[in-house]
Amino acid sequence: MEASLFDELGGEPVLRRVVERFVERLFADPMIGFFFSRADKQRIKEKEYEFAAVHLGAPVVYSGRPLSQAHAAHRIFEGQFDRRLTILRETLEEMGVPSRVREHWLAHTVAQKDSVVRGPCNDGEPPQ
Repeated sequence: MEASLFDELGGEPVLRRVVERFVERLFADPMIGFFFSRADKQRIKEKEYEFAAVHLGAPVVYSGRPLSQAHAAHRIFEGQFDRRLTILRETLEEMGVPSRVREHWLAHTVAQKDSVVRGPCNDGEPPQ
């Protein structure tokens, strides 16, 4: 039986460290950090952990709302989504995540784009 990507990463302790670093960077980012100004950082870390663990093949249940519902209150534009993707890519590289796990995680994130993005950045409406 082939090891899951979760196992290849190093399991729960490694994934929690990666998520910790990623969420800290999101909250501190000058371009998209404002999205998190009223968010519960620990809750975001837990949901990010669950979401990543599930798509990496861990026996974990994601307890959050579907992405389209969770992000419905926010006008997230393509550029903001791309910034989050850049932070994720940089974090995965910084934390030494194996390339096969990194490629899957990034591809999975890109596949979620239509669930959260409301359009291009230049549609004339400021972000909310």
